[in-house]
This record gives sequence, C-alpha cells and structure tokens, in this order.
Amino acid sequence: MWISVCLISSFLHSTAGCTLSVTNYDEITVYSGQSVLLTCSCTEPQAKPPSVTWTRLNQQHEILTKPSQDSLYRDRVKMFNNNSPGNLSVLLSHVTEDDVGWYRCGISHAYRDIKLTVKGCTLSDPRSRVVNGSPGQSVLLPCSCSKTQAKPPSFTWTKLRDHQTPERIPTQSDLYKGRVNIFNNTAPGNLSLRLSHVTEDDQGWYRCQISREKYSDIKLTVKGADTLGTSGEDPSASPQQNNTIQYILLAVLPVILIIAGVALYIYKRNKGKKNTEEKSSGGKTEGEKKDDPSVMYDTVQEPRNNNQEETTTPLSAPEDPSVTYSTIVHMKGKRNAVVSLERGGETEYATIKTGTFS
Repeated sequence: MWISVCLISSFLHSTAGCTLSVTNYDEITVYSGQSVLLTCSCTEPQAKPPSVTWTRLNQQHEILTKPSQDSLYRDRVKMFNNNSPGNLSVLLSHVTEDDVGWYRCGISHAYRDIKLTVKGCTLSDPRSRVVNGSPGQSVLLPCSCSKTQAKPPSFTWTKLRDHQTPERIPTQSDLYKGRVNIFNNTAPGNLSLRLSHVTEDDQGWYRCQISREKYSDIKLTVKGADTLGTSGEDPSASPQQNNTIQYILLAVLPVILIIAGVALYIYKRNKGKKNTEEKSSGGKTEGEKKDDPSVMYDTVQEPRNNNQEETTTPLSAPEDPSVTYSTIVHMKGKRNAVVSLERGGETEYATIKTGTFS
C-alpha cells in the first residue's frame, strides 16, 4: 500500500513538469585547471523535463551536452540527471581561459544563464634571471604562476642552444633522465624544475614556457664550466628585435655622416671668408693710416751742404704718451739714415734708406 502511494506521488510530480529553481543569472569564478559546477535544477527534485540543453552563448552557440567530435568540451562535461531527474547541473573539468563566457541551461519553457570567469596563469616573474650551481649538486630553476591555484593547460621546459633546435626536458634526451623533478602535481601553479647531479654540460639557458607569448628564461651557471661555448646573451631578445636594431643603425649612420660633412663644409667656407676679410681689411688699413688724426707725420729732406758734418732733424710733437718720438741723423755720401726711436725709457734703432748723395 505504501509503495503504491509513493509511486503515485512520484508520477504526479513528473507530470506536473519542471520549474527552474532560479530564473535569473548567476556568476561563477574559478582558476584555470580546476573543475566548475554550473548549477541548474527543478524546484521538485523528482520532476523531469522532457529535455534539457546546455549551450554556450557565443557565435557558434555550441551545445555542451552534445559536443561534436572536435569540440572543445568533448570528454569534459558530466551531467547528473540520470540519478536525480531534477538535477540539471553540469560539471565542467579542466577549465581553461578559453572557457570564459556565458552559458545557458534551457528547458522547453524556461532557461537560466550563468557567467563563467576564469583566472588564468600569469608568470610571477617573467624576467630573465641567473642561477648558480656546482658540479654534483642540485639546482632549482624557478618558475610559477602569480596565483598558485591557477594551472596552465600545459607548460614545457627546454634548454636553448645557439643556432640549434631547443632540447626539450625531460622527454627528448637521455641526458636528463632520472635527474628532473616537477612540482605542479602537488601545487598546480608551481612550475619549477629541480635538476639534480649537475654537470658542466648542464650550463646554459633554460626556458619555462606556458604559451607562445608567456615564458621565463633562466641562465644556469655551473662553477668550473667553460663559458666560451655558452652565449651570454639573453635569448629573450628575438632575432627580429636584433635585426630591427641593425636596420635602425644602418638608417641613422648615413644621416650622421651627411650632417658631419655639411658642418665641415660650412666651417671651411667660413674660415676662408674670414681670411679674405682680414686681408682686405689689412690693405684698407694701410691706405687709411694717413687719415688717422692721432699720428703726426714729418717730411725729411736731404742736407745740401757738402761738408761731412752730421745734421739732425728733430721732430716736434706734443707731450702725448701715445706718440713715439724719433730722431733722424743724416750722413753725407752713400749712407743710410739712422733713426732713433725713444719711448718710455727704451731706445729702438731702425735704418732708413734715403737714396744716393752727390
């Protein structure tokens, strides 16, 4: 009798149909790598709608509950209505930043929207750094997400080689077999690598990379290792950046040479012009000397007597300290006139050729 009553009650709830418990939207935030439950249910747990559809509200309107072969949600969506007809929720596992967006739980006459926000992995210190080690010891190459709860979809460790294909660690080479430990199994955001039994061959650049644009480079220096074969340049500087710098230098250098040549030409031209002006002004000065009022001029005539007595022609001038006084001595015969210049207590002698005496 009791069993019959339960069956009848269950039948009545099912035929009454499903009414969604909440009709407005909700917002959920999770970290990448985690699983998230997108909730949706009927007010009566035993009520089962004729159909339920989970859709992502993007351009494709992709259906989560019926993913295609190449769907982003294939093998990542789990439903619970098989055991509980009124529970229409879905569990989305291995969440990535690509899952961000709006999702809709819809039945025949109602729906509920949920906004999903995903906090992805951002490297805490993407700048290059240096780690020192010694042969035989272990070293830790640090790399982690700024939020330790976040887990990137994938990440790789590679050793960078000059002009060679990077060597992936630890799957591509037996050199690292049994010497590498990764910690992200216990802490999703800890991507660090521990390298044990370090040798001199381990020296070089290593890269922790979570995507094409997100990576961190670490330089391992081993004590006693030969540094000649290891490039000291930061591999973060891509060849494209280096080529850009070279192109800039090649473009700037001709401009600098042109400016230097023009400056040299202007300098030489101005210097030659200056010399010409100085020569012109020198000749002009000689011609203008006679018009200088500060200079006294005198005419000296030869003595006409035939005796051999010396004659002196004094020059008279005012007592002006800026004037130099001179005495000219005339000698009979083919001789030169001697000029005595007196100024400021000093005496200077000069010879003036006056011509031939008869």
